[in-house]
Amino acid sequence: MTRNWQRNLWGVWIAELLALMGFGSFQPILPYYVQSLGASGEAVARWTGIVSSAPAFAMAFFGPVWGSLSDRFGRKMMVERAMFGGAVIIILMGFVTRVEQLAALRLLQGALTGTVAAATTLVASTTPQHRLGETLGKLQVAIFLGQSLGPSAGGMVADAFGYRTVFWITSAFLLVAGLVILSVVKEDFTRPQDLGEFRLLGQMRRDFGLIFASAVLALVLFLRFALRLGVQLSAPFTPLLVQELLPDSTQLGTFSGLLATLSGVSSAIAAPVLGRMADRYGGRMILLLCSLLGGVALVLQGIAPNYWLLLLWQVFMGVAIGGTLATLSTYIGKLAPPGRAGTAFGLDSTAVSLANAIGAFAGGLLAEAFSLQTPFIIGGIVMALCSPLVLRLPRQRGPVNNNEKASTA
Repeated sequence: MTRNWQRNLWGVWIAELLALMGFGSFQPILPYYVQSLGASGEAVARWTGIVSSAPAFAMAFFGPVWGSLSDRFGRKMMVERAMFGGAVIIILMGFVTRVEQLAALRLLQGALTGTVAAATTLVASTTPQHRLGETLGKLQVAIFLGQSLGPSAGGMVADAFGYRTVFWITSAFLLVAGLVILSVVKEDFTRPQDLGEFRLLGQMRRDFGLIFASAVLALVLFLRFALRLGVQLSAPFTPLLVQELLPDSTQLGTFSGLLATLSGVSSAIAAPVLGRMADRYGGRMILLLCSLLGGVALVLQGIAPNYWLLLLWQVFMGVAIGGTLATLSTYIGKLAPPGRAGTAFGLDSTAVSLANAIGAFAGGLLAEAFSLQTPFIIGGIVMALCSPLVLRLPRQRGPVNNNEKASTA
């Protein structure tokens, strides 16, 4: 365990705050950017789904690859790859003239970035086990603050200066974030002795075998996928729902950004508190309550008659997301086999990315075929139906036994 773990935490904290502020700044305006590139009518929902799901499809494939490489070559290098690679791709998005070009760049974004998984792996691999829940909870604060401050700032910038400017600013933020990692973070990395000669596919196969030998870890990864799927069915279409609820507004970017900001702030407040409670009391009941709360909040968003009730239920949704992410990340950090944190969080990234991809694409089809409210209601039902699986997680507090079977108690 590196002696610099606290310094690393705050270096990564600052870098992730900047990076996620950048990424968050253009998320609420993506549907409007799609419209500005020529999509209209029912095609807007379909292209919004494609553009939103494209990076997730690529990240689902490349997440385990980058995770396995991080176990061999170091975690800091992978964070730098994600930051600097993202800076190049995002600036190009500000120059596209067709929605197909935007979709292609979003696909490339998913292949090269993944800052959250890379940063979480770096922090988790350098933090003492007994401080893991608290530390990952603090990192979640940076993630949620970035995701919450970015949308409001991006919405206001877009309304004042145009959509393209938001992408250029995001690129600058990622560049600065990469320089922070390069100059501040110190990694005392030692490659595990059992890795042997470098054969990527063979090593990934062996690492995956170690990960899935744990029934509890396999269940945690499935829960990550299922609960994220419920959220992502509706998330890309929230700006379009705002547009439907406020048809005469000339500040749609600002209103959509405010929605994401308040949700992110509530997540940022909930994540460290619930992560600390998971360290002390165990994460099972916290995860169960948060997954149920998220399901209810999604359904209520789908039937909200006005913007202000939609805003209220988004706040509750933020609390649920903060609790589920912090608790599941703690489980993964404690369950990962020694020297395989990168692989474990790479698979976690794949679970999240697959859920993002399938959810956004399926949500687009549901919205196009039925209504904008349908993805919210279906997403809430998915979260509620998956929540009983949480009861199969172990009761115990503190470090989780990696070989323990999932408990039905």
